[in-house]
Parts: sequence; structure tokens; C-alpha cells
Amino acid sequence: SALAFIVERGYEPRLASAVIATLKDPSGWGARDGELLKTAEQLAGAWEIGADAGLGALAAAVEREMAETAGKAPVSVVIYPASGERPFTVSALEGQTLRDVCESGVDGGARILREYLECACSGVMACSTCHVYVREDWFDPANAGDSGGKLGPASEEEQDMLDLAFEPNERSRLGCQIVLSREKDGLEVSLPPGAHNLFDEFGGDRDL
Repeated sequence: SALAFIVERGYEPRLASAVIATLKDPSGWGARDGELLKTAEQLAGAWEIGADAGLGALAAAVEREMAETAGKAPVSVVIYPASGERPFTVSALEGQTLRDVCESGVDGGARILREYLECACSGVMACSTCHVYVREDWFDPANAGDSGGKLGPASEEEQDMLDLAFEPNERSRLGCQIVLSREKDGLEVSLPPGAHNLFDEFGGDRDL
């Protein structure tokens, strides 16, 4: 079914159901039940090689609409490239992770961020390709659990993966573990000058 196909592409069932409803909406796509799977497949494009043809953008738009309906606040994150280029801002909603923004964000900042962060493991802490450095003003080494407006050190499990990251330091975090909130609006992170992708090095399965 179209629902199963979208879920298999890595989207949560609740979001996949909302995407299906959007495709069936007569004021928009107007796809009939017998056309849903074909439409979803067309939008997924050559998903096997990461060449999405619109499903990601549609899901991101639907997800944002769902979040806004639920009253979730917008959050911005300022990104500092390692190259010394001008910092840029990405837009998110509370409850999203930095990895979510990289994967499904629709603004210009998110598109730029995707050029830097690969996010190879789908956010299950099985790689370090979403590694970032929290800027000093936003880091509190005593804040275990990331409560309030600042981020603390990585958990033990997260640190195990960061030990394999490119040039980690005491303010290193995985983007998939940085959950954004109203208090973290304006959060600043820096990008490392490189990345270690264990999937490429050891031929692992990305679809965990």
C-alpha cells in the first residue's frame, strides 16, 4: 500500500498517514485510492540512491503544518561552517532534532546544512556524520539532560559514537540527539572540518 511504502522510506506512520491524506485532498493532489501508491512512488523518485523527487519536501511541509496546528513554537539555529564562511540560520520547530532539520527542512538554511551533514544512519546513533560542536555560550558542562536553554555533555551512549567522529572535543554532540525547544531558540553550533562515515569505511547497512 501507499502507506506502507512511505513508512518504509523512513517516515513515522502518523506522518505517513497525514501525507496520504494530503495526496487524497481533492483541493490539492486529488489522488484516488488506486493511484496513491503510484503517486507516492513517483514522488519518492530514485530513493535507493537518495534522489528524492518531492516526497521529502511534501512530508516536510505536512510535518510543519502538523506541528503548527499542535502549537509548536518556531526555533532557529545558527550554523557556523568550519571553512570560516558566513554563518547561516536554519528554521525548525520545537521537538525536532538538528538531524530532522537537516533531513526535512525546507528553507534555504536547511538546504545549505544538507551540503555539510550527511546523516547517514537515519538518526539511530549508529554513525557520527551529524557531528557538530556546540558554541561555548550555549554549552553548560554541568547540564546533563539538556534541560533549559543550554546543551550539556553527551550521554555515555552518544559519547561512544562521538569517540569515532572527526576531531571531537568536549563540546561535541550528535545532531540527532539535539532536541530543539523554545528555550534553545537561537542556538549556535559549529561544523567540523570533516566527517568519518563508518558505513563507507566498513560497508555497513544505512537502512538500520
